[in-house]
Amino acid sequence: MNVTIDNLPDKLFNSINSTPIFDLHTHLFPPTHKSYFLLGFKNLLNYHYLIAELLIASNIDSSTFYSYNDDQKASLVWSELFVKRTPVSEACAGVLTILKQLNIEINNKSFALVCDEYDQKIHSDKNILELSNVSSLVMTNNPFDLDEWSLFNNSDWDKKIYFASLRLDDLILDYEESLKKAKDQTSGSEENNVIAYLEKCYLQSSPVYAAVSINIDTFNILLEDSTWKNILQWSQSKNLPLSLMLGAKRAVNKDFGLAGDGIGDINLKELSNLCNSFPKNKFLVTCLSLNDQHELTVLARKHPNLRIFGFWWFMNQPSIIKQILKMRIDMLGFSFIPQHSDARVSDQLIYKWTHFKKILYPVLLEYYQDLVDKNFLISEKIIQRDVHNLFSANAKNFLDIN
Repeated sequence: MNVTIDNLPDKLFNSINSTPIFDLHTHLFPPTHKSYFLLGFKNLLNYHYLIAELLIASNIDSSTFYSYNDDQKASLVWSELFVKRTPVSEACAGVLTILKQLNIEINNKSFALVCDEYDQKIHSDKNILELSNVSSLVMTNNPFDLDEWSLFNNSDWDKKIYFASLRLDDLILDYEESLKKAKDQTSGSEENNVIAYLEKCYLQSSPVYAAVSINIDTFNILLEDSTWKNILQWSQSKNLPLSLMLGAKRAVNKDFGLAGDGIGDINLKELSNLCNSFPKNKFLVTCLSLNDQHELTVLARKHPNLRIFGFWWFMNQPSIIKQILKMRIDMLGFSFIPQHSDARVSDQLIYKWTHFKKILYPVLLEYYQDLVDKNFLISEKIIQRDVHNLFSANAKNFLDIN
């Protein structure tokens, strides 16, 4: 059925809101992973985005804030950001979006009453997945956190929903300690025990990619360090893409803890060198700085083994997303992965994807209307195909997930 200029908005809206989502990057865990599984209103408020906002907006010092228990911290975030101030930031708006979707009225209600009503409506991850229309997602799994990794031996989770990944930051942040852990977990020679341990982890978890977050000071490690060359060769032998999350500057304010990380530009010439040096490897790439987005998009036109994904962290702001999304479409068509949630609390899937769909809809509508004006026939099937590719197939095809 061909779409007309009159029914195009409804057809697109329905497709965006009915198409299941494959979420390429999250920090979520299944319920079987015990304390790593985060759900509920108080966990939602104890999000480092909100904590950073509270610490700069209020006169509460970080040491005092972090001395409180989780209930006290959540109550303080609510009081400072949602009662004493107008909650207009993206992180605050996200909380309000979830409350609205759950039909929870908050005006003139106590914090305790809002918490009780919220927890009555959200019972499990299945609630969240249904509300967000996320059919499956990729976790962030640190093989050098041995407490976390032990759960892969002792629990059985739904592998059709929760896919694993291997997050390798510790090999850069604390190489000697990571090497010791790898030695303790394997019996290989010193030269190969990192690879031997990664092989063991690969067999335990069936990851869909490996990942590392690096900055301008550490990027050259990927090209020059023998361990990382071995990792790249190993990942290529497994057809395992490497996800590169570029530009985080850790502990800009150490007192803020996880909320104290910042941003820095990256030398993308090194990324091009990496793609050329390892042409059989596949690289998923996202950059944290707005300054890097245009060059990254150009590189994605030149390297078939590079795929842009999402709007990471400080880039995940509506005003920025709209601008960069249009630039990517202008240069790449639909050959990129438009978003990931980066969710740390399961509930965040609801607002992260609701907010992105709200931005995506008018952007796609503009492109489709332009095609109709140029006498290109747009059918409902074409719209459904495009949205399916953007929300799922582009990522799954790059990862070779059936």
